[in-house]
Amino acid sequence: MLEEAVIGEIRRLLRTPEIIARTARALKKERPDLDEGTVTAALTQFDDLWKALIPAEQARVVQLLVARVTVGEDGLDIDLRHDGLGALASLMAPAREDAA
Repeated sequence: MLEEAVIGEIRRLLRTPEIIARTARALKKERPDLDEGTVTAALTQFDDLWKALIPAEQARVVQLLVARVTVGEDGLDIDLRHDGLGALASLMAPAREDAA
């Protein structure tokens, strides 16, 4: 039950403008070809990616994205790894077109 709640919260967070903007900023140096619209499109594909992964790969994605989960009386508090968000968005975004 906790695992489902964490995944649901990750899905929700990946759609928030704040997380999308942070991820786009974090990727600027590594992937200047990715603008906020491209990052948004990539992160909104998370559900499709998640469904295609086997459980071991899903576990790796969670480890990449989640720094800490705190369970309290008020619910879940999930601290995301910003570098993990950038890595995920970079992987899901279209490949960079390098000059020949």
